[in-house]
Amino acid sequence: MPTQRGFVERLEIGRQGLAVATLLHDDASRAAYQIPDLDADPERFNERLSKLGMLRDAMDRGEPVEIEYLDQEGVRLIDRVARITRDNLDPAPSSASVSGMVVGVVVAAHNRTGPQAEMSDAATVSLLKLDGLAGSYLLDLQIPERATAAAQLELIRDAQASGAPITLAVDGKDRIVSVQAGGGAESGGGQGQAQLVDGFVEAISQALSAGAYATMALARFTTAPPFAGDGNVVALQPFTPALEQFLVVTGSPEHELFLTALREKLRMRVRALALGPPRPPDKTPGVSAAAKPAAARVRAMAMDTTAASGGDDTYAAAMLVRGAEVLHCLASASRPVWIQVSRKSLDVGPEAPCADGLPSSDLSVSTLRDLDLPYCASWCGVGCFNHGVYRFQFGIQSPFEISVDGEPLCVHASDDGATRFAHACLDGEHEVCVTLSAWSCAQTFLMDAYRIR
Repeated sequence: MPTQRGFVERLEIGRQGLAVATLLHDDASRAAYQIPDLDADPERFNERLSKLGMLRDAMDRGEPVEIEYLDQEGVRLIDRVARITRDNLDPAPSSASVSGMVVGVVVAAHNRTGPQAEMSDAATVSLLKLDGLAGSYLLDLQIPERATAAAQLELIRDAQASGAPITLAVDGKDRIVSVQAGGGAESGGGQGQAQLVDGFVEAISQALSAGAYATMALARFTTAPPFAGDGNVVALQPFTPALEQFLVVTGSPEHELFLTALREKLRMRVRALALGPPRPPDKTPGVSAAAKPAAARVRAMAMDTTAASGGDDTYAAAMLVRGAEVLHCLASASRPVWIQVSRKSLDVGPEAPCADGLPSSDLSVSTLRDLDLPYCASWCGVGCFNHGVYRFQFGIQSPFEISVDGEPLCVHASDDGATRFAHACLDGEHEVCVTLSAWSCAQTFLMDAYRIR
């Protein structure tokens, strides 16, 4: 005979002693099972009452049961009832994993009966997924494991308050099976790879739109050229700042970093995903590649004019923040930011030939670089320094002198004599020059500058 496992949702005693039990199966389906003629056949009277008592106790205590039944013309007649532990239940149906940030929670109480059973109190969770799309998922608050449902709701509310990502396991009907704090293995988004954007925060406001973005903050951001190398150097290449808009969950760690950058006027590096469909390439006739950032700026300014209306299109054109980094006021607390560096004489050497009247058998003109003869060379750099004591470290054997703004510095050798140092207390913009009296192109110029106090 077939068997089914599940929870008793409803018991009904009808005329002629007909008892009907409604069972919620493991796969979320329901079916009615009958115990006919409770008051008939005195020899089996105690058996029928015992089955009914076990079903009633299982329903009162929210415990699962196993029913073995006979199928007679579509009517399921109970032959055997067993109360089982939760460990004996079949595994839950397959579920999908969804990661994102909680942007809304609605808890509803349903004090009325449904078409088949009493309607359960439930929480509707609005999730902004990693691909920028919004979704709603249902958490049943009256499952037999009430403490588990309460703990899941608490995890969801904590994630909403802190702006931390969570991962929900949901079944085919978008019902929450499990909650994992801290997000899952998902990364990236459905609208392309995350972008790294450097720049400055201009303003932060609460999102005007209701719905999925009601708890989001809208940040206006002016882009800046990216940094490269030690000391965060900006390449000498054309760049046009553009306005961008970012959506960040209010109260999240990223939101706090945005507020800090706005308050302290600091530069940021933001990792973000596009919410809407990928932006089409600029095909405007006559617009060069160098002018495209300006076109993007015009597009962002036009987007700002629609922000006051609070339309969803405004936020669909924005980008969802997935990470944020605040940089020091000079973007490098320990190293100077070099604005200009001159080292031509180190790499090229004198361009004049050594002497005239070379032998006729020599078909090429030899220079000091070709002959590897020593010559005087210099390295000069103009940089911005945070206030502190800086060390200049050299790994060169050629005799040299170092000066800052024309003032010479004392040079000290390490214990093994392979490295030499110079120190200076600096703050602001300074020019550092290193003069080498016997330099050749075969040598390597090794210099580093960093703050020690």
